[in-house]
Amino acid sequence: MIEKKVSTIFREQWSVPMTYKCGQLIEALRKDETTVVVPVVDDAGQPVGLIDKQAALVLASNPLHYSVMQNKSVRGLMMDKFTSFDENTTIDAVSAQLIEEGISLSQGGFLITRDGHYIGVGANTDTLNYLVEANTQRAHEMAELNEEMMDSVKYASRIQTSLLPTTAQLQAHFNSMAVIWDPRDIVGGDVYWRSEDVGKSHFTVALIDCTGHGVPGALMSMLVISTLKRIYSETPDISPGTALATLGNLVRQALNQDRDDCESNDGFDAGVCKIDLEQKKVIFAGARTNCFVVPRDDEPVLRVPGEKLALGYPGTVPYTPLEEFELSTDNYRLFTMASDGIFDQPGGPRRIAFGPKRFVELVQANRNGNAQQMMQALAQAATDWRGEEVRRDDLSAMAFIV
Repeated sequence: MIEKKVSTIFREQWSVPMTYKCGQLIEALRKDETTVVVPVVDDAGQPVGLIDKQAALVLASNPLHYSVMQNKSVRGLMMDKFTSFDENTTIDAVSAQLIEEGISLSQGGFLITRDGHYIGVGANTDTLNYLVEANTQRAHEMAELNEEMMDSVKYASRIQTSLLPTTAQLQAHFNSMAVIWDPRDIVGGDVYWRSEDVGKSHFTVALIDCTGHGVPGALMSMLVISTLKRIYSETPDISPGTALATLGNLVRQALNQDRDDCESNDGFDAGVCKIDLEQKKVIFAGARTNCFVVPRDDEPVLRVPGEKLALGYPGTVPYTPLEEFELSTDNYRLFTMASDGIFDQPGGPRRIAFGPKRFVELVQANRNGNAQQMMQALAQAATDWRGEEVRRDDLSAMAFIV
């Protein structure tokens, strides 16, 4: 950042006494192209006023005015008030004060002092040139900083993406599986996850929405995913409700939010589905996340509710296993979950939230398609609904057919 002192634009300037005649001064100004302002000094040599060259020449350009004033004291040409600054004042401060006082930076000038004594003048145009230079340099610095930040965020995105299951890993053992994962700021707090295939007839998938978006949200998501991996590596057969409670407790502990003096306030919403291929069922548990299920017959789309609490936030009472729902894959063909980035996004003609009702209508309209078709329809609907509205949050959703 440029913070030059006003002494760097110092100009030595001749001065005139108060007894000096206007005609003499005008003639001198007409011969001196470099002068901007002329100090008027007292008998001790201290400035008592300031004459603006341009204003004086404009006044003298009228022959009648000039004939009247030429033999009078320069006192009549002095500005009503003038500004002065110590040589150590920054040009930023000088410019700010001049602008605040309504003084144009395109003409005129001010006095520069040292320990209260006059040493020279500064031209307002020099402060203007400084502002242009400073803003140009600041813009350049900001561009470099932005590029560095974007490089860092893009690299963070590579790290976050590497923590997500590959398409092959995600789709294994499903008849159809697809996700939407669209962080608002390249990285974000929304993630999806699948347990490792350990040769069993069951596995687990999850959709997680952590506090925040951007880099803070991404950091939270990494903590949540690493903790979830730890839980399932230690207890592969754990049920969704118990897994969510355990995850909430461990994240709370990791952030020291189980102490009375904690300063953070972070957590997550999540939906977890355990798919049991042998018993042909899906076990669902959710924390502020619902699962929407399409029956194999013509019955309406079923909303399976998650519990109305978020996990990981400050508290000293441990989470207990969340409520679970068992759904037969003989009776239900498609399962889907979405984060609040879809439900809460305002849009449409009345600029209101997309909401669960429209989500159910979309699932109903695409109930006979596969998971990929469902996610494509949802992504398009979310974009169309948002329209020109500002994007509020990360977007994520998951659909699968067993």
